[in-house]
Amino acid sequence: MAPRSDLSALVAPVEPGSAAALPAPSATLGATSRASDEPVELAPQIARARAIAVTKTAPSRRLQPGDLICGMCGEGNANTRRFCSRCGASLIEAARVRESWWRRLLRKLIPRRGPKVVKLGTVTAGRNDAASASHLAKPGFDLKHALRRFLRIARVVITVLILLGGILYGAYPPFRHAVNDRYDSLKSRLTNDIHFSPVHAVSVTANVTSKGSSPVYAADELLNTYWLAPWSDSNEPALTFTFAHRVTLKRMILHSGAGSAFVQHGRPSELLLKFSNGETMTLTPQDTAQQQTLNIDHADLITSVVIQVTGISPGTSGSDVAITEIELFGLTA
Repeated sequence: MAPRSDLSALVAPVEPGSAAALPAPSATLGATSRASDEPVELAPQIARARAIAVTKTAPSRRLQPGDLICGMCGEGNANTRRFCSRCGASLIEAARVRESWWRRLLRKLIPRRGPKVVKLGTVTAGRNDAASASHLAKPGFDLKHALRRFLRIARVVITVLILLGGILYGAYPPFRHAVNDRYDSLKSRLTNDIHFSPVHAVSVTANVTSKGSSPVYAADELLNTYWLAPWSDSNEPALTFTFAHRVTLKRMILHSGAGSAFVQHGRPSELLLKFSNGETMTLTPQDTAQQQTLNIDHADLITSVVIQVTGISPGTSGSDVAITEIELFGLTA
């Protein structure tokens, strides 16, 4: 075995300040363990709520008019709630379920009458609260309530009848023709009951006239004279009545033909009326020697009218047309 002095010569010398000069292992481990035991200091921060993902789905309950629909999840809530029953979101700006149009119409036609409310502590018509309560509890006939109920029922019945009548009028032609005939008869009856004043023209002219006749003969209020004009499709005869002021024509009395020579000369079968207000209308007189009354429309506040013969019933003596008399009736401005 080598002596101790020989072993010390095998250890390399260490200079102070070099990398090999490390601290003692025991001192380094003790400092590290003390540093890890102390907590790390952090600055205070604001606590934030964790965001919850909300998916908008169909409502879980049947929606009623007035319910609130949550804008976050789509749940339907009663109108008394302030927060959604599913996701808890605020319902301040939530959409409200609107009542359907047919329910609103039905509610207007048949309003529901609720219980009568009497405010406590009031005197009604000289009666105290006990007397008012006993009066309400006692059964009896209420004229106002009965009248309102009758009006509601009558309104519903009339509405239903009008709807059914409109459907029947549009879908069933015989019923439509019967209604139109009835309307025309009532209109003519009312029109005949109204008294119209005679309207006289200040001048009567014609575009064509046969020799020996005059257009004035058609408005001279005499039945032994008549206006006669040649008939041609290219130059249809026409009379022009001019008035001194604005008039409204409603009726015409026509004496067609040439009086005693009714069969010999042609008679007008169609008349085209041209008014000074730009309106026109067509009249179809009958082929008769008797006077006939024709109604006039669209002749409101006019100063002249042109009566043009656009069709004739031919006579036996040639191609001409005759008018004995034209009488006009209406309202003067």
